Amino acid sequence: MIEKCANTIADWLINCEVVKETDKELYSYAVYSILLSLSPLLLAIGFGIGMGCVGRSVMIIMPFVIIRKFSGGYHTKHAWSCLIWSCLLLVLCMVLSFHIKCGWVLALITVGAAVSLICFSPIDNENRVLSQEECGCYKMITTVLVIIFMLVDALLFVCQLHIYSICISIGIMLSAGLQLPYIFKELRKMLTN
Repeated sequence: MIEKCANTIADWLINCEVVKETDKELYSYAVYSILLSLSPLLLAIGFGIGMGCVGRSVMIIMPFVIIRKFSGGYHTKHAWSCLIWSCLLLVLCMVLSFHIKCGWVLALITVGAAVSLICFSPIDNENRVLSQEECGCYKMITTVLVIIFMLVDALLFVCQLHIYSICISIGIMLSAGLQLPYIFKELRKMLTN
């Protein structure tokens, strides 16, 4: 679906004589990358409109999207299964944001998720194995991003903006949660050897 949209936009750019026909593949890929990057935010806004909580959905998805870009984690094999699981997880997180209480338990779980992200990131994807240099760079970026989001979370808590503090916490926990399958897999390997 995203691929068709990207090709349609690239064809439109060619028809408008903005780009050359020979550059179609390059522009299709660029548009595809942009649409793929924006899809979690667009999903969050769509579900947020449907559930009457756009602010919550955006506050959940922002730390997740930004941290996950560098931390890595579980990826499905197919785009359609990714879309289905992403929708289900996003709706679950949004529903949880209405029921979770802002307090020390949430803070401790969020700190645990942050520590996990810092310790285990980045997790390679089968489709894109990172070099040693990239691993070091991604680890540093993940660490900085996690610290920034933890500070934002703490600031929101102190300012009594508990709804948004909960959402940031959920976004951090979601990023860490999607690393768990790989962490468990590695632990199993260590225990069986």
